[in-house]
Amino acid sequence: MIRVTTDSTSDLPKELLEKHNIKVLPLYVMLGDEEYLDGVNIGEEKIFEFVKETNILPKTAARSIAEYVDFFNNALKEADVVIHIGLGAEISSSYRNAMLAADEIGEDKVFVIDSKSLCNGIGILVLAACEMAESGADAKTITSYIEKLVDKVQTSFVVEKLDYLFKGGRCSKFSFSVGSLLAIRPKLEVLDGKIVNTGKDMGPMKMVYKKFIDDMLKKHPCMDDGVCFLANTIKNDAINDELYEYLNNKNVFRKIYRTKAGSVITSHCGPGTLGIFYIEK
Repeated sequence: MIRVTTDSTSDLPKELLEKHNIKVLPLYVMLGDEEYLDGVNIGEEKIFEFVKETNILPKTAARSIAEYVDFFNNALKEADVVIHIGLGAEISSSYRNAMLAADEIGEDKVFVIDSKSLCNGIGILVLAACEMAESGADAKTITSYIEKLVDKVQTSFVVEKLDYLFKGGRCSKFSFSVGSLLAIRPKLEVLDGKIVNTGKDMGPMKMVYKKFIDDMLKKHPCMDDGVCFLANTIKNDAINDELYEYLNNKNVFRKIYRTKAGSVITSHCGPGTLGIFYIEK
C-alpha cells in the first residue's frame, strides 16, 4: 500500500485530505515569541491582527529532519511506501530536510518529490499521485510521472498590497513607496521553482483580479478538462463568489476548487491575494 503525504502549505481542503487519506505535516508560523502550527492552531485573522498591531511580519519555518523521520515512520505504520510532495526546494528547506529523513529511513521506503511549487500548486500534484496510487500504480511509476508533471503546474498570484512583501524583504523601499502611492498590484509566478515578479496591474481590485485570471489563462493555456484551484486571502465573500463564477463561466475546467491560503502562505503574501493553479497544456 502507498501513502501520499504532504506539508501544510499544499492548502488542500479537508474534504480532499479525508477522501484520499492524505497525511499532512504542518509547518511552523511564529508571531513574535509565540510558535504555532500551520492549519492547526492559527488562522489568517490572527496573522493580520498581529501585523497590524506590531508592524512585524510573521516568520515561518520548516520541520526538522528528526520531525520528518517521525512523520514518515508514522505514515509507514499504515503503508509499505510513502510518496511525499511538499514545498519546492528553491522556496524552503523543507524539501532538503524531507530528503535527508528519507535517506535515514532508507530501503526505498520514502520517495520525496520536489514540487517546485507552493500552495495548491503542490496540492494538484498530491491529488495526481493519490489518483495513480488508488488505480494501482507502483511508487516508482508514480514518482516518475509526477516529476514530469511538475513543470506543467501553473502557479501564480496577484497581491493587493506590497506591505507584506516589503516587510519580508521581497520589495525595495522605493518600490513599496511608489507602488503604494499608485496602487500597483504585483503579479507573481513560480517559474522553475522560484517566485518571480512577472508584471503588475493598477486599479480597483475586483477589476485587477479578473484581468489576472484572463492574463494567466491566455499566457498559460490549461489542460483540457482539467481541475483548477482558486486560492485567496480575500476577506470579502461576495468578491470571492463573483470571482469563482467569473472563472467557472469560462467553461475551461472540469472542476474548480475554492480554497483559503494557509497561514504560511498568508504570512508572506498578506490579505487580498488571489492565486490560480492548474495544469498547463
